[in-house]
Amino acid sequence: MRTQAIVLAVLAAAPSTLAHTIWSVLYVDGVSQGDGAGLRMRQDPKLASYPLVDYNSDDMACNVDGTKGVAFVNPVKDGSTLTFEMRSWPDDPSKESLDRGHYGPCAVYLKKVSSAIDDKAAGDGWFKLMDDGYHADTDTWCTDRLIDNKGRLSVALPKGLEGGYYLARPEVVALHNATNGGAQFYTGCAQIFLESSGTLVPESTVAIPGPEYVTPGQASVQFNIYVGKNAEYQVPGPAIANFTHAAGTASSAQTVQKEGLVPAGCIAQNANWCGKEVTAYTDEQGCWASGEDCWTQGKKCWAEAPPTGGKVCELWNAKCEAMNDACRAKNFNGPPNKGKVITPKRETIDIGLIIKPVGGGNVDDSAPTPAPAPQAPKSSSVAAPKVSSSPPAAPLSAYEPKSSLVETPSATAPAASFKETPTFSSSVPLLSFVGGVYDIPSPTPTPASTIAVPTSEYATAPKPTPVAVDTVEVVTNYKVEVVTEVAYVTVAVPAGGYKHHRGHRRHF
Repeated sequence: MRTQAIVLAVLAAAPSTLAHTIWSVLYVDGVSQGDGAGLRMRQDPKLASYPLVDYNSDDMACNVDGTKGVAFVNPVKDGSTLTFEMRSWPDDPSKESLDRGHYGPCAVYLKKVSSAIDDKAAGDGWFKLMDDGYHADTDTWCTDRLIDNKGRLSVALPKGLEGGYYLARPEVVALHNATNGGAQFYTGCAQIFLESSGTLVPESTVAIPGPEYVTPGQASVQFNIYVGKNAEYQVPGPAIANFTHAAGTASSAQTVQKEGLVPAGCIAQNANWCGKEVTAYTDEQGCWASGEDCWTQGKKCWAEAPPTGGKVCELWNAKCEAMNDACRAKNFNGPPNKGKVITPKRETIDIGLIIKPVGGGNVDDSAPTPAPAPQAPKSSSVAAPKVSSSPPAAPLSAYEPKSSLVETPSATAPAASFKETPTFSSSVPLLSFVGGVYDIPSPTPTPASTIAVPTSEYATAPKPTPVAVDTVEVVTNYKVEVVTEVAYVTVAVPAGGYKHHRGHRRHF
């Protein structure tokens, strides 16, 4: 097609840009752990958002500088939902998370380690929790879904994982330049401690970097998204992990977090730095000495600030200024606001989309498991059938959103007719190329006609014969018609290079 040839010519002629993206903050069950807190990321702010393109480098595990741990380890409950947020500007969440032109898949990996701080990340031990690629029904990639969800990628941890220290690794692979063997990897690692008494461990693991993960030249990193059959694309890396129960003698579970804790007396936390209250004073000499201690701690705050910035360092500076002002005013009874915590309250978000893995997540119950506790004999009386007010527990592979819906079947419809639908659907805006700039209008979806009731209302199912139903995932499909207008355009690169169009920038 002439239109496609014009678009590809522009893509080939356009220069690469420096603005990409970086994983900047971890949320645990929707609660922020603080910008950069417990995260391994590239430390140079000028290069922090750059992609990884050397697939044989140890940087593939947790990014450049990712072989070295940071001070804090984030505590996580069994079965928690982890949410990773991408930002093109690591210290400014108001900016775009990732340019739309960076089409590609997403994945999340875990690695069980003896120390979340000391482990060098690269090497064996990694297993995949989820991945998500191309959706033919909506002509969208995982990156589209991530951008629509405010740059946030969420995954629910399988219930019953073995407790202890882990590295959690989100990943995006941008394929816009993959035809030249230049697929771009964006990754980083969160240091976490899983508070769990579970015994589940992965059946197998892979090394990152390594041939079972990704190698140069393989189809997943050389795929042409512009002329290829995107529905045939295979996400790089291993299959989603299946799990088995760890043998009692071989278990590597850790039950109590001993490293990476926020120290007692921490009144200001900026990423992986912590400020403590200065010594109290009652005279001029003590006043200025404590002020000097305050400024010394502040310098360390700025020196250790990651690319996510030093918002709390600024608050600490204000504290030091207030102390100096008191000293000048000969108020030698301090420090002012002694012991007041100045770390801002942690943000709580609506998690939004939780991508549900397809395949994997199964548990091998043939492995040894702890013997169940003895139970008292049941009554011999026969109870009438009972309809639960909530759906049956989902299998380990089902990573559900915080709310779900259950369709109420008719009295004659068999329960087997209600099956889980593994597809994902979302509205897709029409993409037009006008005047050298992509224009992406806001979608206006029209939901399909679906009758659904909250799970809590299922207890009111018609009597007299209760009918058990399976949990279903309500999916709204939208039909999108794209009309291509053929235009003959002469494309020329201006002497000064391309300029970004405000609003919808295209990164190459």
